[in-house]
Amino acid sequence: MLRAGRALMLLKGFRPSDGFQHKTVVDFTSHVLGKGKEVIVIRFDEMRKKRNIFTYDIDISISGTEAGNALKTAGEFVNLIKEIIKKDSPQTHFKF
Repeated sequence: MLRAGRALMLLKGFRPSDGFQHKTVVDFTSHVLGKGKEVIVIRFDEMRKKRNIFTYDIDISISGTEAGNALKTAGEFVNLIKEIIKKDSPQTHFKF
């Protein structure tokens, strides 16, 4: 998901700032997707935070259901980004 968000930033002429790359990608994506897509951006940000805790802290677990929901959200998110990229740059093709 972050890779897709980062690709969108680069397409629009921006780069994530050092130190807060993941948060910057979430904020930028929220701005580009705009109204009506707040729910998916909120879920994306929650997954980003949980991933950070999961990566650096051993006191967290993720259920199979939660992982499945995260995978579904990731697919929806990537498809939204791909549609924007196709619209803004039709000659660009992504293979995730």
